[in-house]
Amino acid sequence: MRKRGLILVLLTIMLAGALGPVLLSPPSVGADEAPATAMRPDRITASTKYPSVSGAADTRFTFQIELMYELTDVLPGGAQADTGRLQARIFDFELDGPPGWRLFVAESAWQLDKRIGAMQLRALGVPTNVTIVATAPWWTNLEPGNYPIGLRVASRDGAIEDSLELQAVVTAWYGIDAATSTGRLNTKTVAGQPATFDLVIANTGSDTLDKVAVSSSRPTGIANQQWQIRFDPDAIIELAPGDQQQITVSITPPEKAISGDYYVTLNFSGDPNISDNPPSLEMRVTVDTQPVWVMSGILIVILAFGGLLYSFYALRKR
Repeated sequence: MRKRGLILVLLTIMLAGALGPVLLSPPSVGADEAPATAMRPDRITASTKYPSVSGAADTRFTFQIELMYELTDVLPGGAQADTGRLQARIFDFELDGPPGWRLFVAESAWQLDKRIGAMQLRALGVPTNVTIVATAPWWTNLEPGNYPIGLRVASRDGAIEDSLELQAVVTAWYGIDAATSTGRLNTKTVAGQPATFDLVIANTGSDTLDKVAVSSSRPTGIANQQWQIRFDPDAIIELAPGDQQQITVSITPPEKAISGDYYVTLNFSGDPNISDNPPSLEMRVTVDTQPVWVMSGILIVILAFGGLLYSFYALRKR
């Protein structure tokens, strides 16, 4: 009996020794499962609501950028966020654009004069806004088209970064410049005779003008409708950017115009319409009376004076 009890105790001890490690070991984690305390890495994201901005070549292109720096919480299924790792990082800005463009980052759209090259962000999970400003070399007659601009935001230690592609869409800008070939804004003629001079019209825009026309306003006063103003040619067709052509202007005052200075305004227009205020020229036309009218006036004065003398002597004899 004792022998059987001893054997039973030994078997129990052996069984406990064999099953003990299995019962006391923690449950295994699958290869595709992560511990509840595993952390996702920090991240910086750059985004914008309007990645494309359009305007004429002399437009200041601005892009509103939203930066989000966050320390990611525990993986899905975790019970707590990693509030103990809140920190700040310094992020550098790098801009890349077309040759000749001026690019910089400003603190805001209301403080464009405050340019920044880096910014310290805290991982609070709230957005921070900055403004990117791009200025095109409009003075080079920049062609209309799409111009890419790249932004790279990277932490100073190189651990995290993000990039963003923007686009400045340059639309056509139409402009003209007008001047006389001599640079003078006055001319001289005799009543009834034309005064002629040449105008030089230049395309200062970024695209071809289908048509450039010139019109005039006559001098104010009596018989102003009798002034004759003609243009040769009356319009310029297909004026390319940077090109210039001439128009000959002929201004003829009425034959009975009184000597003096008169003003004729020349107005210019384009097709398509000029983007800025179109130019205008005010010409001073000095008119001299024709010699025949001068002689006629002198003769009339002499006859009138002679008539008075004759009347005076005739009355004295009575």
